[in-house]
Amino acid sequence: MNGNIITINDIKELLEIAPAETLVTSFYLNVDARRISPIKYKAIARNLLRDKQQSLDKEGLPKELLNKVKEDFKRIEDVVANRFELKGRVRGLVVIADAARDFFQVYRVAQPVKSQVAVDPDPYVRPLVAILDEYHRLMLVLLDQREARLLEVYMGEILEHETYHSAGVRGKVKEGGWYGLEERRIERSIENKIIRHYQRVADNVLEHFRRGHFEYLLIGIRAEDCSFFFPVLHSYLQPRVKGRLDLSPKDHIKDIVDAALRAERKIEEEEDGKILEDVVETVNKGGLAIKGIDNVLRAIPFGACQVLVVDDDYSMPGYICKDCAYLSLREGDCSFCGKEALSVEDVVEEAMQEVLLQRGEIKYITTDHPRLGEISHIGTLLRYKI
Repeated sequence: MNGNIITINDIKELLEIAPAETLVTSFYLNVDARRISPIKYKAIARNLLRDKQQSLDKEGLPKELLNKVKEDFKRIEDVVANRFELKGRVRGLVVIADAARDFFQVYRVAQPVKSQVAVDPDPYVRPLVAILDEYHRLMLVLLDQREARLLEVYMGEILEHETYHSAGVRGKVKEGGWYGLEERRIERSIENKIIRHYQRVADNVLEHFRRGHFEYLLIGIRAEDCSFFFPVLHSYLQPRVKGRLDLSPKDHIKDIVDAALRAERKIEEEEDGKILEDVVETVNKGGLAIKGIDNVLRAIPFGACQVLVVDDDYSMPGYICKDCAYLSLREGDCSFCGKEALSVEDVVEEAMQEVLLQRGEIKYITTDHPRLGEISHIGTLLRYKI
C-alpha cells in the first residue's frame, strides 16, 4: 500500500467528517531514508503504538471504544510492517483511522514528520496543514525552438506530461537568393514555424491549468526566445508565471527537479513575507485584520477569518464548548451559549480546524521571522469587520 500524496482537499474532507461517539487515530511516522532505516522506523512504529495503547488502557475508556482503537492500531502496524513501500521522495507516512466508522486512509508526504500517535474525537491535522503550506503545485515548461517538455511538480515528486518535437524547424539559412530575398523568405517561414510550435505548447499548458493541474508556472527558456513564447501565452496564465529558469528540454531530470524545488522555496518565502506584512500593515491602519489569539478566537464564530497567519511553533492551552464549539482561553462555561466548556491541549490547533471548515486559508510562518512578534504570533485577514 503506497497511499496517496496528501492534498488540502483531503484535509478538508477529514475535518468535515460528522462528529460521532468514536475515537480517531492520527498516526505520523518519520520514514526519511536519509536519516532512518526501514528496520528502525518499523520498530519506532511498534513502540509508539504499544506505548499509546498502554496509556489508553489506564484511562478507563469504554471497552467497545477501546477495542475499535486497538483494531486501528493493528491495521496501522500491518501497513508499516508489510504493505508500505518507500518510493520516490516520500519522507513521512500518515494514517488517519476510525474503525468504528470503517475509515482508514494512508497518505504519503514529501517532508519528514514528527513520529507520534494521537487518539481524539477529531483527526489531528496540524502537521499536515503545516506541510501543505510549504508546497504549491507547479507546472514547469521547458522549451526551445524545436522541443518542449511539460512537468508537474508537487511535494518533491514530478510527473512528466507531454513532450513535443516540432518538425521542419531549422537554424539560420546561408545568405543567398535574389538580393537576399530568398533568405528573408525562408527566415520568415522558420519564424512562423517557431511561433506555431510555441502556440501549440501554450495551448496545452492552458488546458492543464483548466484541469487544475497547477497553481504556478515556471518557464525554462533562453532569454532570446522569450519574445516568441510569452506573447502567445494566454492572459489567464501570465499572472501565474513565477519566473524563468535557466533550463532546457535536454537537461537531466535531477537538475530539473532541483531547480524547480529551489524556485518553489523562493516563491514560498516571498509569499510568507508578503502575507505577514499585509496583516501587520492592515492591523496598524485599522483595516480588515486583527492580531492576537483572543481576537482571533472571537472572530471565528462569525466565520470572519479569511487568511489565518500562524507562527509555526505557536500553541496555547484553552477550552472548547462541547455544544457550539466556541473556543476560549478562559476556564468556565461557554461565554457564547452558556454550556459546558472542555479543556483542550492546543486551542490554536482547534482554531485552525475551524478556519479550514469555514473555507479559510492557513499560512504558517517560520518562528524566526522578524515581524511575527508584531501580531503576537497569530493574526488574520478578515472577510468583514466584526
